[in-house]
Amino acid sequence: MKEDELDNERIWEVMEEEKSRGKRRRPIDPEERRKRRQLENDALKAIRFRDERAFAEMLRKAGIQDGSPEYVRAWKVFRSGGGQS
Repeated sequence: MKEDELDNERIWEVMEEEKSRGKRRRPIDPEERRKRRQLENDALKAIRFRDERAFAEMLRKAGIQDGSPEYVRAWKVFRSGGGQS
């Protein structure tokens, strides 16, 4: 991402945070939002390329524990969308 694009994104995030004041009880954390967006992008990329290793890493980064119901559901979705059984 270019520096100008990064600056524009940060400006947008600050503007969104300011708009939300008074509407929410807790402020929006731009860094947390950025991390979540990156995690979502990584997950989509892993699914698109059918990369099981990247998908497993994304689940761990998201705090989803191996063997949990969320973990099992995520793998079912991954494999059904990836054409794998």
